[in-house]
Amino acid sequence: MMRIALIGTGNLAIHLVHAFETCNATQLVQWVGRSNTPPKQARDTPYFTQYQNNMDTDVCIVAVADDAIPAVAKELQHIDALVAHSAGAVSIGELEPINRRGVFYPLQSFKKNAPLDWKSTPICIEANHGDDVILLEKLASQLSGSVHQITESQRLQLHTAAVFTNNFCNHLLGIGQSITTKAALPFSLLHPIIRDTFEQSFASQAVALQTGPAKRNDIRTQQKHLSVLSEADAELYRILSKSIFNTHNT
Repeated sequence: MMRIALIGTGNLAIHLVHAFETCNATQLVQWVGRSNTPPKQARDTPYFTQYQNNMDTDVCIVAVADDAIPAVAKELQHIDALVAHSAGAVSIGELEPINRRGVFYPLQSFKKNAPLDWKSTPICIEANHGDDVILLEKLASQLSGSVHQITESQRLQLHTAAVFTNNFCNHLLGIGQSITTKAALPFSLLHPIIRDTFEQSFASQAVALQTGPAKRNDIRTQQKHLSVLSEADAELYRILSKSIFNTHNT
């Protein structure tokens, strides 16, 4: 059984606690956080405010804010276990001076109270020693059916792509909800076109599926749209329309 230590108490950490506690091949031997009060999810997991060096550990997962990773690494520099952070846009070098460094990056948007299907969640791994790559692959495979060894450069590009396809898309959906609410229309009217857009992008190149007034340079329609938008949303509309037009007309 693989013995795991977890540092951090955010959304990802909470999901990892549940995953490790319900996995027959892992044992969560310690959960470390800044608060003196254990999270309610701790249950039977030993919780501490500092990493316990006297507890036998195979892998220590650092699931903290990106900016906090170097400080945590400094505190862990003398441990023998493999230490892996879980960030998409942080170099493995941020874990120096730890000897055994790795990355355990689940590609998903984690929400505290939302259920998560770990089996379909990609986990991207990286390590500075070959044996530790194998160890991380073994650990990740206990949770997910989609494990990928990728480079630091690939991970940064993947994280950037995730921001476009998840964070930015969600922001645009929020604007769409606001527009329909102001018009006294149910947002559900847009559900079919939203669903169709994403489903088609899974099967084809999204660029080839582009339609709309920006692509065909329909200025008259765009001006009508701008007339019903706030100044901030209108600015975003212009930026996106210009990007679409340039993509298809250069």
